[in-house]
Amino acid sequence: MKRFTLFMIMQCFVFGLAFSKKNKVEKLPHIVYVLVDDMGQGDLSCYNPESKIPTVNLDKLAEQGMRFTDAHSGSAVCTPTRYGILTGRYCWRSELKERVVSGYDPCIVDKDRSTVATLLSRNGYQTAMIGKWHLGLNWATKDGSKITELKNDIVETEKRIDFTRPLELGPTHLGFNYFYGIAASWDFPPYIFIENDRLVEQPNGKKGGWIGDLPEGHTLETIEKNKKKYPLASWRDGVTGSLGPKDAVKVITDKTVDYINEFDNSKPQFLFVCYTSPHTPVVPRDEFKGTSQCGIYGDFCVELDDAVGQIITALKEKGVYDNTLFVFTADNGSSLKGIPITIQKKYNHSPSYIYKGYKARLDEGGHRVPFITSWPAAMPMGEVNDNLISLNDLYATCAELVGEDLSNNEAEDSYSILADLKGVKTVTDTKRVIVHSDFTGYFAIRKGDWKLTFPRAGKENELFNLKNDPGEKSNLMDKHKEKADELTKLLTKVVKEGRSNKGTPVLNDGPKHWEQLTWMKE
Repeated sequence: MKRFTLFMIMQCFVFGLAFSKKNKVEKLPHIVYVLVDDMGQGDLSCYNPESKIPTVNLDKLAEQGMRFTDAHSGSAVCTPTRYGILTGRYCWRSELKERVVSGYDPCIVDKDRSTVATLLSRNGYQTAMIGKWHLGLNWATKDGSKITELKNDIVETEKRIDFTRPLELGPTHLGFNYFYGIAASWDFPPYIFIENDRLVEQPNGKKGGWIGDLPEGHTLETIEKNKKKYPLASWRDGVTGSLGPKDAVKVITDKTVDYINEFDNSKPQFLFVCYTSPHTPVVPRDEFKGTSQCGIYGDFCVELDDAVGQIITALKEKGVYDNTLFVFTADNGSSLKGIPITIQKKYNHSPSYIYKGYKARLDEGGHRVPFITSWPAAMPMGEVNDNLISLNDLYATCAELVGEDLSNNEAEDSYSILADLKGVKTVTDTKRVIVHSDFTGYFAIRKGDWKLTFPRAGKENELFNLKNDPGEKSNLMDKHKEKADELTKLLTKVVKEGRSNKGTPVLNDGPKHWEQLTWMKE
Protein backbone atom coordinates (compact mmCIF):
# COMPACT_ATOMS: atom_id res chain seq x y z
CA MET A 1 0.00 0.00 0.00
CA LYS A 2 2.84 2.33 0.88
CA ARG A 3 4.55 1.53 -2.44
CA PHE A 4 1.34 2.33 -4.31
CA THR A 5 0.94 5.61 -2.42
CA LEU A 6 4.54 6.58 -3.12
CA PHE A 7 4.08 5.66 -6.79
CA MET A 8 0.97 7.84 -7.02
CA ILE A 9 2.74 10.75 -5.35
CA MET A 10 5.62 10.48 -7.82
CA GLN A 11 3.24 10.25 -10.76
CA CYS A 12 1.40 13.35 -9.60
CA PHE A 13 4.71 15.18 -9.16
CA VAL A 14 5.89 14.28 -12.67
CA PHE A 15 2.48 15.18 -14.13
CA GLY A 16 2.55 18.44 -12.22
CA LEU A 17 5.96 19.34 -13.62
CA ALA A 18 4.86 18.49 -17.15
CA PHE A 19 1.65 20.48 -16.77
CA SER A 20 3.55 23.41 -15.25
CA LYS A 21 6.03 23.45 -18.14
CA LYS A 22 3.26 23.11 -20.72
CA ASN A 23 1.27 25.85 -19.02
CA LYS A 24 4.33 28.12 -18.96
CA VAL A 25 4.84 27.67 -22.70
CA GLU A 26 1.18 28.38 -23.41
CA LYS A 27 1.38 31.62 -21.45
CA LEU A 28 4.43 32.88 -23.27
CA PRO A 29 3.49 35.60 -25.74
CA HIS A 30 3.90 35.42 -29.47
CA ILE A 31 6.58 37.87 -30.60
CA VAL A 32 6.26 39.77 -33.87
CA TYR A 33 9.18 42.09 -34.56
CA VAL A 34 8.80 44.40 -37.58
CA LEU A 35 11.98 46.09 -38.82
CA VAL A 36 11.84 48.65 -41.62
CA ASP A 37 14.79 49.99 -43.59
CA ASP A 38 15.96 53.64 -43.38
CA MET A 39 13.13 55.38 -41.53
CA GLY A 40 13.62 58.32 -39.17
CA GLN A 41 11.50 59.26 -36.18
CA GLY A 42 10.37 62.36 -38.06
CA ASP A 43 8.61 60.25 -40.69
CA LEU A 44 5.97 59.13 -38.18
CA SER A 45 3.30 61.60 -37.17
CA CYS A 46 3.12 60.11 -33.66
CA TYR A 47 6.70 61.37 -33.19
CA ASN A 48 6.65 64.44 -35.40
CA PRO A 49 3.48 66.58 -35.33
CA GLU A 50 4.75 68.35 -38.47
CA SER A 51 5.25 65.15 -40.46
CA LYS A 52 3.83 65.27 -43.97
CA ILE A 53 3.27 61.52 -43.92
CA PRO A 54 0.03 60.11 -42.48
CA THR A 55 1.00 57.00 -40.48
CA VAL A 56 -2.44 56.15 -39.15
CA ASN A 57 -1.74 52.53 -38.23
CA LEU A 58 1.51 53.28 -36.44
CA ASP A 59 -0.10 56.21 -34.64
CA LYS A 60 -2.86 53.89 -33.44
CA LEU A 61 -0.25 51.34 -32.35
CA ALA A 62 1.42 54.05 -30.26
CA GLU A 63 -1.91 55.15 -28.76
CA GLN A 64 -2.72 51.61 -27.70
CA GLY A 65 0.79 50.56 -26.76
CA MET A 66 4.06 52.21 -25.76
CA ARG A 67 6.24 54.63 -27.72
CA PHE A 68 9.95 54.89 -26.88
CA THR A 69 11.65 58.22 -27.58
CA ASP A 70 15.31 57.32 -26.89
CA ALA A 71 15.71 54.06 -28.82
CA HIS A 72 18.85 53.47 -30.89
CA SER A 73 19.86 51.04 -33.60
CA GLY A 74 23.07 49.11 -33.00
CA SER A 75 24.70 51.07 -35.80
CA ALA A 76 23.87 53.91 -38.18
CA VAL A 77 23.79 51.39 -41.05
CA CYS A 78 21.99 48.20 -41.88
CA THR A 79 24.11 45.05 -41.56
CA PRO A 80 25.65 45.87 -38.15
CA THR A 81 22.24 46.68 -36.67
CA ARG A 82 20.78 43.38 -37.84
CA TYR A 83 23.71 41.51 -36.37
CA GLY A 84 23.08 43.24 -33.03
CA ILE A 85 19.35 42.50 -33.04
CA LEU A 86 19.91 38.78 -33.57
CA THR A 87 22.99 38.28 -31.36
CA GLY A 88 22.73 41.01 -28.71
CA ARG A 89 26.31 41.95 -29.57
CA TYR A 90 27.80 44.92 -31.39
CA CYS A 91 28.80 43.97 -34.91
CA TRP A 92 32.19 45.69 -34.59
CA ARG A 93 33.10 42.91 -32.19
CA SER A 94 32.76 40.49 -35.12
CA GLU A 95 34.94 40.27 -38.22
CA LEU A 96 32.95 43.13 -39.80
CA LYS A 97 34.41 46.36 -38.42
CA GLU A 98 32.80 48.82 -40.85
CA ARG A 99 30.36 49.19 -43.74
CA VAL A 100 27.93 46.45 -44.79
CA VAL A 101 28.05 43.12 -46.58
CA SER A 102 26.84 42.42 -50.11
CA GLY A 103 24.40 39.79 -51.31
CA TYR A 104 27.26 37.39 -52.02
CA ASP A 105 29.53 37.99 -49.03
CA PRO A 106 29.72 35.11 -46.52
CA CYS A 107 27.54 35.13 -43.43
CA ILE A 108 29.04 37.21 -40.62
CA VAL A 109 27.13 35.38 -37.86
CA ASP A 110 29.26 32.49 -36.68
CA LYS A 111 27.36 29.21 -37.00
CA ASP A 112 28.13 28.41 -33.36
CA ARG A 113 26.88 31.73 -31.96
CA SER A 114 23.44 31.70 -30.38
CA THR A 115 20.86 34.05 -31.90
CA VAL A 116 17.49 35.28 -30.62
CA ALA A 117 15.91 32.64 -32.86
CA THR A 118 18.12 29.93 -31.33
CA LEU A 119 17.30 31.10 -27.81
CA LEU A 120 13.56 31.11 -28.43
CA SER A 121 13.63 27.79 -30.33
CA ARG A 122 15.16 25.98 -27.38
CA ASN A 123 12.41 27.42 -25.20
CA GLY A 124 9.52 26.10 -27.23
CA TYR A 125 9.04 28.82 -29.86
CA GLN A 126 8.38 28.26 -33.54
CA THR A 127 10.58 30.76 -35.37
CA ALA A 128 10.33 32.41 -38.79
CA MET A 129 11.89 35.29 -40.67
CA ILE A 130 10.34 37.03 -43.67
CA GLY A 131 12.06 39.79 -45.65
CA LYS A 132 15.52 41.29 -45.86
CA TRP A 133 18.41 39.28 -44.36
CA HIS A 134 21.57 41.29 -45.22
CA LEU A 135 23.95 39.44 -42.92
CA GLY A 136 25.74 37.53 -45.64
CA LEU A 137 25.06 34.05 -46.97
CA ASN A 138 27.37 31.11 -47.62
CA TRP A 139 26.59 30.24 -51.23
CA ALA A 140 27.50 26.87 -52.68
CA THR A 141 30.05 27.10 -55.49
CA LYS A 142 30.49 24.99 -58.58
CA ASP A 143 34.01 23.90 -57.61
CA GLY A 144 33.42 23.62 -53.87
CA SER A 145 35.60 26.63 -53.01
CA LYS A 146 34.56 29.27 -50.50
CA ILE A 147 33.63 32.84 -51.36
CA THR A 148 35.53 34.82 -48.78
CA GLU A 149 35.68 38.27 -50.34
CA LEU A 150 33.68 39.90 -53.11
CA LYS A 151 36.25 42.47 -54.23
CA ASN A 152 33.51 44.24 -56.24
CA ASP A 153 33.74 41.63 -59.00
CA ILE A 154 30.10 40.59 -59.09
CA VAL A 155 30.20 39.00 -62.55
CA GLU A 156 33.08 36.68 -61.66
CA THR A 157 31.45 35.82 -58.33
CA GLU A 158 28.19 34.88 -60.02
CA LYS A 159 30.08 32.59 -62.39
CA ARG A 160 31.42 30.67 -59.39
CA ILE A 161 28.09 30.21 -57.58
CA ASP A 162 25.91 27.17 -58.14
CA PHE A 163 22.47 28.75 -57.76
CA THR A 164 20.73 25.34 -58.00
CA ARG A 165 22.22 24.14 -54.71
CA PRO A 166 21.06 25.04 -51.17
CA LEU A 167 22.76 27.71 -49.10
CA GLU A 168 25.41 26.42 -46.75
CA LEU A 169 24.83 29.03 -44.04
CA GLY A 170 21.87 31.37 -43.67
CA PRO A 171 18.77 32.04 -41.55
CA THR A 172 17.63 28.40 -41.35
CA HIS A 173 21.05 27.40 -39.99
CA LEU A 174 20.90 30.09 -37.29
CA GLY A 175 17.70 29.29 -35.44
CA PHE A 176 14.90 30.08 -37.88
CA ASN A 177 12.55 27.24 -38.76
CA TYR A 178 11.39 29.11 -41.85
CA PHE A 179 12.75 31.90 -44.06
CA TYR A 180 11.36 33.74 -47.06
CA GLY A 181 13.18 36.84 -48.21
CA ILE A 182 16.09 38.36 -50.09
CA ALA A 183 19.82 38.27 -49.52
CA ALA A 184 20.31 42.00 -48.96
CA SER A 185 18.95 45.33 -50.19
CA TRP A 186 17.66 45.80 -53.73
CA ASP A 187 20.94 47.50 -54.61
CA PHE A 188 22.74 44.16 -54.21
CA PRO A 189 22.24 41.10 -56.42
CA PRO A 190 20.85 38.52 -56.68
CA TYR A 191 17.49 40.24 -57.10
CA ILE A 192 15.58 37.04 -56.32
CA PHE A 193 13.62 35.81 -53.32
CA ILE A 194 14.87 32.86 -51.28
CA GLU A 195 12.72 30.29 -49.47
CA ASN A 196 14.47 28.52 -46.63
CA ASP A 197 17.86 27.72 -48.22
CA ARG A 198 17.07 27.87 -51.96
CA LEU A 199 16.24 30.50 -54.57
CA VAL A 200 12.56 30.45 -55.52
CA GLU A 201 13.58 30.82 -59.18
CA GLN A 202 16.77 30.60 -61.13
CA PRO A 203 18.63 33.66 -62.47
CA ASN A 204 17.65 34.59 -65.99
CA GLY A 205 20.92 36.28 -66.87
CA LYS A 206 19.40 39.65 -67.68
CA LYS A 207 21.34 42.82 -67.04
CA GLY A 208 19.93 45.16 -64.46
CA GLY A 209 17.98 47.97 -66.10
CA TRP A 210 16.52 50.95 -64.28
CA ILE A 211 14.18 49.47 -61.69
CA GLY A 212 11.13 51.56 -60.91
CA ASP A 213 10.68 55.29 -60.62
CA LEU A 214 13.56 57.72 -60.58
CA PRO A 215 14.35 59.12 -57.13
CA GLU A 216 12.51 62.41 -56.85
CA GLY A 217 14.76 65.33 -57.70
CA HIS A 218 16.94 63.21 -60.03
CA THR A 219 17.09 62.49 -63.75
CA LEU A 220 18.84 59.65 -65.54
CA GLU A 221 21.61 62.13 -66.36
CA THR A 222 22.18 63.16 -62.73
CA ILE A 223 22.11 59.54 -61.58
CA GLU A 224 24.58 58.61 -64.33
CA LYS A 225 26.99 61.26 -63.04
CA ASN A 226 26.67 59.98 -59.49
CA LYS A 227 26.81 56.21 -59.87
CA LYS A 228 29.20 55.86 -56.96
CA LYS A 229 27.17 58.16 -54.76
CA TYR A 230 23.87 56.47 -55.59
CA PRO A 231 24.70 52.79 -56.11
CA LEU A 232 21.52 51.10 -57.28
CA ALA A 233 20.97 47.68 -58.76
CA SER A 234 20.14 49.30 -62.07
CA TRP A 235 23.80 50.18 -62.60
CA ARG A 236 25.14 46.69 -62.13
CA ASP A 237 25.24 43.74 -64.45
CA GLY A 238 23.73 40.76 -62.74
CA VAL A 239 20.93 38.31 -62.37
CA THR A 240 17.36 39.54 -62.16
CA GLY A 241 14.30 37.71 -60.88
CA SER A 242 10.72 38.25 -61.95
CA LEU A 243 9.86 40.04 -58.67
CA GLY A 244 11.48 43.38 -58.00
CA PRO A 245 11.64 46.15 -55.39
CA LYS A 246 8.20 47.50 -56.34
CA ASP A 247 6.72 44.14 -55.34
CA ALA A 248 8.67 43.78 -52.10
CA VAL A 249 6.32 45.40 -49.56
CA LYS A 250 3.33 43.47 -50.88
CA VAL A 251 5.20 40.16 -51.11
CA ILE A 252 6.62 40.45 -47.59
CA THR A 253 3.23 41.49 -46.18
CA ASP A 254 1.31 38.74 -47.96
CA LYS A 255 3.81 36.10 -46.83
CA THR A 256 3.62 37.43 -43.27
CA VAL A 257 -0.18 37.42 -43.19
CA ASP A 258 -0.27 33.89 -44.67
CA TYR A 259 2.20 32.73 -42.05
CA ILE A 260 0.15 34.24 -39.21
CA ASN A 261 -2.99 32.57 -40.56
CA GLU A 262 -1.18 29.23 -40.20
CA PHE A 263 0.05 29.88 -36.63
CA ASP A 264 0.08 26.70 -34.53
CA ASN A 265 -1.54 28.08 -31.39
CA SER A 266 -0.14 25.24 -29.31
CA LYS A 267 3.29 26.86 -29.62
CA PRO A 268 4.47 30.42 -29.03
CA GLN A 269 5.63 32.04 -32.27
CA PHE A 270 8.55 34.34 -33.03
CA LEU A 271 8.13 36.14 -36.35
CA PHE A 272 10.87 38.52 -37.53
CA VAL A 273 9.58 40.67 -40.41
CA CYS A 274 12.16 42.80 -42.24
CA TYR A 275 10.98 45.21 -44.92
CA THR A 276 13.27 46.54 -47.65
CA SER A 277 11.70 50.01 -47.65
CA PRO A 278 11.73 52.98 -47.55
CA HIS A 279 15.33 52.21 -48.58
CA THR A 280 16.13 53.07 -52.19
CA PRO A 281 14.93 52.45 -54.81
CA VAL A 282 11.90 54.48 -53.71
CA VAL A 283 9.12 52.68 -55.58
CA PRO A 284 5.65 52.87 -54.01
CA ARG A 285 2.95 50.91 -55.77
CA ASP A 286 0.56 52.96 -57.88
CA GLU A 287 -2.30 52.69 -55.37
CA PHE A 288 -0.23 54.59 -52.80
CA LYS A 289 1.01 57.40 -55.01
CA GLY A 290 -0.32 60.74 -53.85
CA THR A 291 -1.31 59.46 -50.40
CA SER A 292 1.18 61.70 -48.57
CA GLN A 293 2.30 65.31 -48.79
CA CYS A 294 5.91 64.27 -49.20
CA GLY A 295 6.24 62.95 -52.75
CA ILE A 296 7.00 59.32 -53.56
CA TYR A 297 9.16 58.93 -50.44
CA GLY A 298 6.20 59.79 -48.25
CA ASP A 299 3.96 57.54 -50.33
CA PHE A 300 6.41 54.68 -49.80
CA CYS A 301 6.17 55.23 -46.03
CA VAL A 302 2.36 55.21 -46.25
CA GLU A 303 2.57 51.85 -48.01
CA LEU A 304 4.66 50.55 -45.11
CA ASP A 305 2.16 51.90 -42.59
CA ASP A 306 -0.61 50.09 -44.45
CA ALA A 307 1.47 46.88 -44.34
CA VAL A 308 1.83 47.12 -40.56
CA GLY A 309 -1.93 47.58 -40.31
CA GLN A 310 -2.47 44.39 -42.32
CA ILE A 311 -0.18 42.41 -40.00
CA ILE A 312 -1.99 43.67 -36.90
CA THR A 313 -5.37 42.85 -38.45
CA ALA A 314 -4.18 39.31 -39.21
CA LEU A 315 -3.07 38.83 -35.60
CA LYS A 316 -6.44 40.05 -34.34
CA GLU A 317 -8.40 37.85 -36.73
CA LYS A 318 -6.30 34.88 -35.63
CA GLY A 319 -7.28 35.71 -32.05
CA VAL A 320 -3.70 36.06 -30.79
CA TYR A 321 -3.07 39.81 -30.78
CA ASP A 322 -3.75 40.38 -27.07
CA ASN A 323 -0.94 38.03 -26.08
CA THR A 324 1.47 39.13 -28.80
CA LEU A 325 4.48 41.29 -28.04
CA PHE A 326 4.49 43.45 -31.17
CA VAL A 327 7.49 45.67 -31.97
CA PHE A 328 7.88 48.20 -34.77
CA THR A 329 11.26 49.85 -35.37
CA ALA A 330 13.88 50.75 -38.01
CA ASP A 331 17.44 49.60 -38.66
CA ASN A 332 18.78 53.18 -38.73
CA GLY A 333 17.74 56.74 -39.50
CA SER A 334 16.50 58.13 -42.79
CA SER A 335 18.78 58.16 -45.82
CA LEU A 336 19.57 61.19 -47.96
CA LYS A 337 19.47 58.89 -50.98
CA GLY A 338 15.81 58.21 -50.31
CA ILE A 339 14.85 61.78 -49.41
CA PRO A 340 17.50 64.35 -50.38
CA ILE A 341 17.68 67.74 -48.68
CA THR A 342 16.09 69.39 -51.72
CA ILE A 343 13.03 67.18 -51.36
CA GLN A 344 12.86 67.79 -47.62
CA LYS A 345 12.78 71.53 -48.28
CA LYS A 346 10.27 71.17 -51.09
CA TYR A 347 7.75 69.43 -48.85
CA ASN A 348 8.87 70.98 -45.54
CA HIS A 349 9.39 67.54 -44.05
CA SER A 350 12.18 66.54 -41.63
CA PRO A 351 12.68 62.74 -41.48
CA SER A 352 15.10 63.14 -38.55
CA TYR A 353 12.62 65.36 -36.67
CA ILE A 354 14.55 67.65 -34.25
CA TYR A 355 17.74 65.61 -34.49
CA LYS A 356 20.88 66.29 -36.48
CA GLY A 357 22.10 64.02 -39.25
CA TYR A 358 20.98 60.99 -41.22
CA LYS A 359 21.79 57.36 -41.89
CA ALA A 360 25.47 56.32 -41.71
CA ARG A 361 26.44 59.15 -39.32
CA LEU A 362 27.23 59.37 -35.61
CA ASP A 363 24.69 62.19 -35.28
CA GLU A 364 21.43 61.30 -33.50
CA GLY A 365 19.55 61.24 -36.78
CA GLY A 366 21.72 58.34 -37.89
CA HIS A 367 20.73 55.90 -35.16
CA ARG A 368 17.85 57.28 -33.05
CA VAL A 369 14.92 55.32 -34.42
CA PRO A 370 11.17 54.93 -33.93
CA PHE A 371 10.35 52.13 -31.50
CA ILE A 372 6.71 51.33 -30.79
CA THR A 373 5.51 48.28 -28.89
CA SER A 374 2.20 46.68 -27.99
CA TRP A 375 1.26 43.77 -25.74
CA PRO A 376 -2.35 44.23 -24.59
CA ALA A 377 -2.23 41.33 -22.10
CA ALA A 378 0.71 42.79 -20.18
CA MET A 379 1.45 46.35 -21.28
CA PRO A 380 -0.20 49.62 -20.27
CA MET A 381 -1.82 51.62 -23.06
CA GLY A 382 -0.71 54.93 -24.48
CA GLU A 383 2.51 55.35 -22.50
CA VAL A 384 5.63 57.21 -23.63
CA ASN A 385 8.94 55.80 -22.38
CA ASP A 386 12.00 58.08 -22.37
CA ASN A 387 14.51 55.47 -21.17
CA LEU A 388 17.67 54.86 -23.17
CA ILE A 389 17.42 51.54 -25.04
CA SER A 390 19.07 49.74 -27.94
CA LEU A 391 17.83 47.32 -30.58
CA ASN A 392 20.50 44.97 -29.20
CA ASP A 393 18.19 44.56 -26.19
CA LEU A 394 15.88 42.04 -27.87
CA TYR A 395 18.11 39.11 -26.90
CA ALA A 396 18.31 39.77 -23.14
CA THR A 397 14.63 40.72 -23.08
CA CYS A 398 13.64 37.40 -24.63
CA ALA A 399 15.97 35.54 -22.26
CA GLU A 400 14.25 37.08 -19.25
CA LEU A 401 10.86 36.42 -20.82
CA VAL A 402 11.51 32.67 -21.07
CA GLY A 403 13.40 32.56 -17.76
CA GLU A 404 16.80 31.63 -19.16
CA ASP A 405 20.05 32.95 -17.69
CA LEU A 406 22.55 34.17 -20.27
CA SER A 407 25.95 32.53 -20.48
CA ASN A 408 28.99 34.78 -20.23
CA ASN A 409 29.75 34.68 -23.96
CA GLU A 410 26.35 35.51 -25.43
CA ALA A 411 24.47 38.80 -25.87
CA GLU A 412 27.40 40.79 -24.49
CA ASP A 413 25.78 44.14 -25.32
CA SER A 414 22.14 43.40 -24.54
CA TYR A 415 20.00 44.57 -21.60
CA SER A 416 16.53 43.31 -20.79
CA ILE A 417 13.79 45.92 -21.17
CA LEU A 418 11.02 43.55 -20.12
CA ALA A 419 10.22 45.72 -17.09
CA ASP A 420 9.90 48.77 -19.37
CA LEU A 421 7.55 46.87 -21.66
CA LYS A 422 5.33 45.97 -18.71
CA GLY A 423 5.33 49.56 -17.49
CA VAL A 424 7.16 48.61 -14.28
CA LYS A 425 10.41 50.51 -14.74
CA THR A 426 10.01 54.27 -14.77
CA VAL A 427 13.51 55.54 -13.90
CA THR A 428 16.28 55.64 -16.50
CA ASP A 429 19.25 53.38 -15.72
CA THR A 430 22.01 55.95 -15.29
CA LYS A 431 24.67 53.24 -15.63
CA ARG A 432 23.47 52.18 -19.06
CA VAL A 433 26.08 52.62 -21.79
CA ILE A 434 25.45 52.52 -25.53
CA VAL A 435 28.11 52.68 -28.23
CA HIS A 436 27.14 54.17 -31.60
CA SER A 437 29.05 53.41 -34.80
CA ASP A 438 28.92 54.96 -38.25
CA PHE A 439 29.36 53.60 -41.77
CA THR A 440 33.16 53.74 -41.61
CA GLY A 441 33.46 52.18 -38.16
CA TYR A 442 34.00 55.26 -35.99
CA PHE A 443 32.45 55.47 -32.54
CA ALA A 444 30.42 57.60 -30.18
CA ILE A 445 29.49 56.70 -26.62
CA ARG A 446 26.32 57.57 -24.74
CA LYS A 447 25.77 57.47 -20.97
CA GLY A 448 22.86 59.26 -19.37
CA ASP A 449 22.41 62.67 -20.98
CA TRP A 450 25.98 62.79 -22.27
CA LYS A 451 27.29 61.78 -25.67
CA LEU A 452 30.91 61.87 -26.83
CA THR A 453 31.75 61.34 -30.50
CA PHE A 454 35.04 60.24 -32.03
CA PRO A 455 34.63 61.08 -35.73
CA ARG A 456 37.06 60.22 -38.48
CA ALA A 457 40.57 61.64 -38.55
CA GLY A 458 40.77 65.36 -39.17
CA LYS A 459 37.61 66.17 -37.23
CA GLU A 460 37.57 67.14 -33.58
CA ASN A 461 35.76 65.14 -30.92
CA GLU A 462 32.38 66.46 -29.83
CA LEU A 463 30.68 66.35 -26.45
CA PHE A 464 26.96 67.02 -26.12
CA ASN A 465 24.39 67.10 -23.35
CA LEU A 466 21.39 65.73 -25.19
CA LYS A 467 18.91 66.69 -22.50
CA ASN A 468 19.72 70.37 -23.00
CA ASP A 469 20.81 70.13 -26.62
CA PRO A 470 19.02 67.32 -28.52
CA GLY A 471 19.99 68.90 -31.84
CA GLU A 472 23.73 68.60 -31.05
CA LYS A 473 24.50 72.25 -31.72
CA SER A 474 26.88 73.09 -28.85
CA ASN A 475 30.17 71.21 -28.49
CA LEU A 476 31.02 71.17 -24.75
CA MET A 477 34.50 69.61 -25.01
CA ASP A 478 36.26 72.71 -23.66
CA LYS A 479 33.79 73.29 -20.84
CA HIS A 480 33.56 69.69 -19.60
CA LYS A 481 36.93 68.04 -20.24
CA GLU A 482 36.49 65.83 -17.16
CA LYS A 483 33.29 64.36 -18.63
CA ALA A 484 35.03 63.76 -21.97
CA ASP A 485 37.90 61.97 -20.17
CA GLU A 486 35.41 59.86 -18.20
CA LEU A 487 33.56 58.76 -21.32
CA THR A 488 36.80 58.12 -23.20
CA LYS A 489 38.01 55.75 -20.49
CA LEU A 490 34.60 54.09 -20.36
CA LEU A 491 34.54 53.50 -24.12
CA THR A 492 38.05 52.05 -23.95
CA LYS A 493 36.90 49.65 -21.25
CA VAL A 494 33.78 48.61 -23.17
CA VAL A 495 35.79 47.91 -26.32
CA LYS A 496 38.68 46.06 -24.71
CA GLU A 497 36.58 43.91 -22.38
CA GLY A 498 34.42 42.63 -25.22
CA ARG A 499 31.16 43.56 -23.55
CA SER A 500 29.11 46.49 -22.22
CA ASN A 501 26.83 44.58 -19.84
CA LYS A 502 27.72 42.65 -16.67
CA GLY A 503 30.05 39.67 -16.93
CA THR A 504 33.69 38.75 -17.17
CA PRO A 505 35.73 40.04 -20.14
CA VAL A 506 35.54 38.14 -23.44
CA LEU A 507 37.49 38.41 -26.66
CA ASN A 508 36.42 40.42 -29.69
CA ASP A 509 36.73 38.72 -33.07
CA GLY A 510 39.07 39.72 -35.86
CA PRO A 511 41.87 42.28 -35.88
CA LYS A 512 42.22 44.57 -32.86
CA HIS A 513 42.39 47.70 -34.96
CA TRP A 514 41.08 49.90 -32.15
CA GLU A 515 44.47 49.84 -30.42
CA GLN A 516 45.73 52.20 -33.08
CA LEU A 517 43.16 54.85 -32.22
CA THR A 518 44.27 57.81 -30.15
CA TRP A 519 41.35 57.63 -27.70
CA MET A 520 42.24 54.13 -26.52
CA LYS A 521 43.56 54.80 -23.02
CA GLU A 522 45.20 52.22 -20.80
